[in-house]
Amino acid sequence: MQELKKQQDQKLFQEKSKFPRFKSNVGPADLFDYNYPTNKFGFKLVGPFFNTYMKGFRVTIEGRENIPKNSNIILMPNHISHSDSAFVAPPLYKFGPFHFIADEKLFKSKPFRKLAKLMNVFPVRKKAKSMFVVEHAINKAKQGDNILWYPEGQRHKNPSENKCNPGKLGSGMIAHAVDTPIIPVFIAGSEFAMPIGRRPQMGFGMGFRYIDVLVRYGKPVPLDDLRELPASKETSQKVVDRIIEHIEALRNTNGYIDQTHKIK
Repeated sequence: MQELKKQQDQKLFQEKSKFPRFKSNVGPADLFDYNYPTNKFGFKLVGPFFNTYMKGFRVTIEGRENIPKNSNIILMPNHISHSDSAFVAPPLYKFGPFHFIADEKLFKSKPFRKLAKLMNVFPVRKKAKSMFVVEHAINKAKQGDNILWYPEGQRHKNPSENKCNPGKLGSGMIAHAVDTPIIPVFIAGSEFAMPIGRRPQMGFGMGFRYIDVLVRYGKPVPLDDLRELPASKETSQKVVDRIIEHIEALRNTNGYIDQTHKIK
């Protein structure tokens, strides 16, 4: 019965997608199969490709020695650009495949959906109250998979303010529910590579526009004391607040990188 309902929703979504004036309550996040198997080959194939893509920028990677080699991990970086995942995860492709969260709007693109299957990308609906995606991430972590998750929940539109957005409760719930090491990551400069509301600063036919990008991995966030507390909104808030604090501790002490003069 549930499978039949999903097929009906799929047909309705496809039909209404043909007519822009119609809006359907059914979206990619409703139709996505979250029981997908982890694709190991895809990430090992695409990881080196993105590492090559990164050579179009001046990328500085710091703190790779902080990544545990005997455990799966959850990367939790600040979020300033749609290109963040391409800079944060590929340098670690030798550690194994990652699962990525992405806005469900991206899944309306057929090429992106094909890439998502290779890269273990799963959709989330912004401002949705459902905890299903949080539970999915928890289950993947408990199965031993690596995850990249943005604790802020959305991109910071003014990263030069020198601070992260407040962390979301769902991020705290994930970190509290698993024993997986939470790796804080600070990234800067990626917003110049893919500015909000503007076309990417590097692409095919555009030539190279050199931009400095910094990716700094921190040591696992100490959470043993908080994980002993009972699950609650208050506990989740304490957990995500600590994660944000550790991301901020990785920020440059001399202020945010002002790179506008470095784009050639």
